[in-house]
Amino acid sequence: MAEPGGPDGGVLPRAAGPAGVRELLRAALGLWAGEPLAGLGGPHVEAVRARLGEERLRALEWRLELDAELADRADLTAEAAALCLEHPGRPRLVAVLMRALHRAGRTAEALAVFEDARGDLPPGDQGPDSPAGLQLRILRDDPALLPAPAAQPGPAWRAPEQLPADLPDFTGRGGSVDALAERLAGAGGRAVVVSALDGMGGVGKTTLAVHAARRAAGRFPDGQLFADLRGADRAPREPAAVLAEFLRALGVAAEEVPPGTAERSACYRSAMSGRRVLVVLDNAAGPEQVEPLLPGSADCAVLVTSRTRLPGLAGAHQLRIDPLPAAEATELFTRIAGAGRVAAEPGRVEEIVTACGRLPLAVRIAASRLAADPGMSLAALAEGLRDERRLAALDDGERAVEATFALSYHRLTPEAARAFRLLSLPDAPDIALPCAAALLDRTEAEADEVLEGLVDLNLLQSPGFGRYGFHDLVRAYARDRAAEEETAGARTAAAGRLLDFCLATARNADTAARSVDPAEQSLLDTPVDRPGRALADGAAAVRWMREQAAVHAAAVALACADEELPLARAAELVDKMGSVLFERTQTAVIAALAAQVAEAAQARGADGPQALARYVRGNMLWHVNRYEESRAEIARAVGLCDAGTGGGAGPAARVRAKALLTLAGNARIHGRHAEAAEHAGRAAGAFRLLGAERAEGSALGEFAFNAAHTGRLDEARAAAERGARLMSGTGPVSAATGRYYLARVLRLCGDPEAALGHAVGAREEFARLQVAVFEAAAGDLAARLHAESGRATLAAEAAEAVLPLARKTSAALEAALLHTLGAALASLGRPRRARACLQDAAEVYGRLGIADEEAAVRALLGGLPTP
Repeated sequence: MAEPGGPDGGVLPRAAGPAGVRELLRAALGLWAGEPLAGLGGPHVEAVRARLGEERLRALEWRLELDAELADRADLTAEAAALCLEHPGRPRLVAVLMRALHRAGRTAEALAVFEDARGDLPPGDQGPDSPAGLQLRILRDDPALLPAPAAQPGPAWRAPEQLPADLPDFTGRGGSVDALAERLAGAGGRAVVVSALDGMGGVGKTTLAVHAARRAAGRFPDGQLFADLRGADRAPREPAAVLAEFLRALGVAAEEVPPGTAERSACYRSAMSGRRVLVVLDNAAGPEQVEPLLPGSADCAVLVTSRTRLPGLAGAHQLRIDPLPAAEATELFTRIAGAGRVAAEPGRVEEIVTACGRLPLAVRIAASRLAADPGMSLAALAEGLRDERRLAALDDGERAVEATFALSYHRLTPEAARAFRLLSLPDAPDIALPCAAALLDRTEAEADEVLEGLVDLNLLQSPGFGRYGFHDLVRAYARDRAAEEETAGARTAAAGRLLDFCLATARNADTAARSVDPAEQSLLDTPVDRPGRALADGAAAVRWMREQAAVHAAAVALACADEELPLARAAELVDKMGSVLFERTQTAVIAALAAQVAEAAQARGADGPQALARYVRGNMLWHVNRYEESRAEIARAVGLCDAGTGGGAGPAARVRAKALLTLAGNARIHGRHAEAAEHAGRAAGAFRLLGAERAEGSALGEFAFNAAHTGRLDEARAAAERGARLMSGTGPVSAATGRYYLARVLRLCGDPEAALGHAVGAREEFARLQVAVFEAAAGDLAARLHAESGRATLAAEAAEAVLPLARKTSAALEAALLHTLGAALASLGRPRRARACLQDAAEVYGRLGIADEEAAVRALLGGLPTP
């Protein structure tokens, strides 16, 4: 890149770094705003004005080059493309646009920009940063041109530090610690370093891995990632879910996380490229769960723990972890229980650690039991362990651990024992204090006191402030105790309290995040007995729902497994998850939960919950472009509602109305406008009966657009105007949506200037409100209106401005914008880049199965000059 200089040819200070220089240029360009020497004329003034204009343009080029170097502007392609159209033949502008397009994944367009501009560029410049040089570097896949996702994170990002705390009383394992340290020190060679620790439950694999990782953390300045894969649980974690968490921790925005496991794994490897990160994968089920989570960079290292050996993990260093030697087990017990008490009863500690199978988990729990009871002797502890082993006929390591659990459990107060049992019911890695309090039917203060006592005894873990979880062996023991000592009614009541609290709080979250109409709040009129947790605003709502997603899934699973629990609450909880967690990383999880509820509801003959669950699943599938599956599920939801309500205004009518509106959108996407208008009209009528004005306005907007496509223009315009009026009084997002819907219809009714005013106004409002998908949609509409009015340059600029948003939020919108942009570029004499855009649009339309639009794009391609 050329060295930035001022208008007088001087060099700007580089000491501030690229970001500082860019700020100086921005300030200078701000002072340069407006026409220089405005109001003056004459040859000399014109010459000075031209020189000042050229200097300003040079400063703008330098600022854009710094934008490209810092790679922190998603809208850089839009500004660079507009300037290239306004000032053709300027090498620096062409180079910036090529870089920006290539980094945005639009490589064919980047190469086409050079081909289109070749005839306008001055001859001779073949440097690596010139357009010609960039063409060669792009063709050679120069990695320097492609910074990894989030390689230039924003100021709020920091390197992840996810390792659990090291234990202050970590004891022994010197040989294993040294072996792992040597392996981790080898990171940076030819391949990523992977070490796999295997051994029975309770042997201390996780503790050892965390201890070794903590010691080596300084070698990995770009962060440490940690995930419990729950390989010994009923349902081990899916790699896709772990990858989504890792990508967000690495600075990738939630909306940029790809949908599938393979795509996420590729994005993860790119994000890790050039970084030194240590990854700890705890409790793996097998190699197939681990492999997608392995980085490709040799500068990274991975520690894996598993109960089984992982010979299928290619290139991994396998390390077997056995029970502690007697001396180290004795030392661990002594450090926890106290040297004085151990010395007072010689020989007893050896008996105790032998009874514990020399497993660190069992030794730790036994020693904690002794430390918590000053009146207990080592002899009494040893006798208790002998009794427990004899009662259960224990003869192996894991049974020895259970004997230790039993000894501690039988000495708990009734309140602590009840909490220990009931907290094991939800199958979640951990649970937040408010959820635990609801489950136990206690205040948060009361629950906190009991749970902290269980943490002190090592029967619970506290992975973070206000969160509690079990070691999986302890959970299994607690569940056995719950099955034997809690009545079925008590277990059902506890699960019901958790479900009630989760649903009530999810409703609060929905209100905070979306300002929901009261008529829309409970689709099935489901009562709850608890008020739930208050949430201050939309950000707090999204954070709560994301952090509690695993607990919500566990509550839903409990409802599906227990016929005494109402499935309507489970179905609505899943619906609220879909409403608040509207992000790509959650859609598959929510769709799977909805399918689970639908299956349970079908088995019980519960049509209302089944209809809602199928609607939610269909809605999730719609948003990941699985249109045919979505249509089938939504149609089943409508059929169930019609059978149950006769199309009336009962609770299921709300589900029916929302499902009809989704069916309308599905039909519209595939060009079936008459069908779409019919569905949307029925939805609008249903919402009107329910008194849901915002929803009715939305349905009228959908109806109007499709009615206009079938030639019913007067009816369409009236419906769109009524819809906009209804939505204008129900919040800023709804008001902007109403304007967008009206603009769509005005375009079809032959009023392009009024349509453009509403489209631009809606886009500006969506941008202010940060509603990305509708900002992109309104920008696409504005671009089309410009194109249809012959304003090709403005069309290209409008499309380019929102294309990055569409790429993150909607494949169908991305294809539409590429279509508009390609057509505009063709009319502006940029046939090669036009072809690249149109080819991408046709490919996306084909992948989505939208045949009519694909055919229209291919017809345009056929009219372009042969390259």
